[in-house]
Formats: sequence, C-alpha cells, structure tokens
Amino acid sequence: MKMLDHDAYASPMPPEGKAELAERALRSAIVGCVLAPGERLSEAALVDEFALGRGAVRAALARLKASGLVSSSARSGWEVAPISANEIRELSAARRHLEPMLCSVVLEDTYKQRLKALAEMHMALTQRHELGGDLIPTIRRCERDMLELLAGRLGMPIVSGWLSDLWDRSVRLVNFFEGTGRIKLVPANRSWLVEAIVEGRKADALEHLAAANTALETYLLDRFLESEAMVGGKSARRSAKNDKPGRSMRPQPTIGKIRTL
Repeated sequence: MKMLDHDAYASPMPPEGKAELAERALRSAIVGCVLAPGERLSEAALVDEFALGRGAVRAALARLKASGLVSSSARSGWEVAPISANEIRELSAARRHLEPMLCSVVLEDTYKQRLKALAEMHMALTQRHELGGDLIPTIRRCERDMLELLAGRLGMPIVSGWLSDLWDRSVRLVNFFEGTGRIKLVPANRSWLVEAIVEGRKADALEHLAAANTALETYLLDRFLESEAMVGGKSARRSAKNDKPGRSMRPQPTIGKIRTL
C-alpha cells in the first residue's frame, strides 16, 4: 500500500495538532486529484499513515465531508466525492451567490498595495507567450492569493470558509479534467477584478465575476460531456442534461494513492 508523501501534500505541522495536519494533507491530495474522484478511503490506512487515533481521523474526514470533498455511507464507508453535472452546477450557483460579496470589501491602503502587487504579478504571468510547464499553476496560486485576501477582508469567517471550500472544489474539477484531457482552462484576468474593486467600480467587478464563473461552468460542463466514455457511454450526457442524481464519474485510479484495506 502506497502512502501519501508528506512533503508533497503538507505544510509543517500546525500548532493545532496532527488531526489538522491530516486534514490538510488529505485536502491537498484530493484537490490535486492524487486521490481520484470516487476512490475509497480506509480509516485504518489513515490511522497508520498519520499515527492518529481513529477518532481524530474521523474528525478530519468529517470536516472534509462538510467541505464537499468526501462522502460517506454505512455500506461503502468513506470515499472521495465523485464528479457529476449536478456538482458543477451547484458550485457555479454557490459561487455566483457568494462571490459578489467580495466586491463590497473595504480595503485599507496596506491591503490595496498587496492586492495591486498580486494583480501586477498575475498580469505579467498571463501575458507570457507560452502558458506551459509550471506557469499555469503559478498563475492560479496568484489568483487564489488575491481571492483569499479579499475573502479575509469580508470580516465574515464562516462565509470566507465557504468560499475557500468552493474554490478548492472548483480547482479539483479543473485539475481532474485537465489531467484527463488536452484542453486547459484559460485563466481569468483577475487583474481587472482587482483594479475595479480598488477603484470602487463595483458594477465592473460584478461583471468580471459573472463572466469568469460562466467561463468556468462552460468549461467544466463541456469537459464532463466529452468524458462520457469514462462513465458508460450516454449516461454522462443524460446526467448533464437532466441532472439525474446518482450519475457520476468514478474513473479507475491510475497513480499511487491510499488504497482501501
């Protein structure tokens, strides 16, 4: 059984304890699709991996379930959340509902300067002639830093947590489809969003968010339909059109991960 590589998935142990370390490591592995959609998770394997009690492992899994990254049932136990058309639409609807709040944040000069610096870096990266290699992941980390900074200034920790979970779930879907296909998601020009927010042009900021979310949803649904062979012929198309529950992607794992004992 191949275990998770701590160096690849985890930061140094936070002061909160090993349970939080396990959650962070699992979250990173799931978002990065090292743990594939639909893959079963063994509590016993996780207990051995992180030298934790079963209660701590269950607490970490429960938090990931609340984040929408894992699911559980009495019959099959824990598994990485599968990918479905319903999930794509749910994520898009939730982001459209919550992200406009970012356009109303009040930023002190220190945060404005930090945001502008991130926006300048983002623009410089997206204007490169070739977006291959590690460039797109770097662009997306920069984009995430901008969004997290704005979310942190909302003064609403629960909402900020919801947004962070939605962004993680969205990144997981993009990683999955980019890893199983050849078409990449073109990064949104978040420097426009930052400029509009800093200058108080709320309508322009809202327009940018709406366009970016539409582009993301279109990309994800198009890739879902193109991947229908992975879920049994026409079943994916029926799911994407009719939102029937229970139709989802559970591809066979192709790389080393935690295995069910």
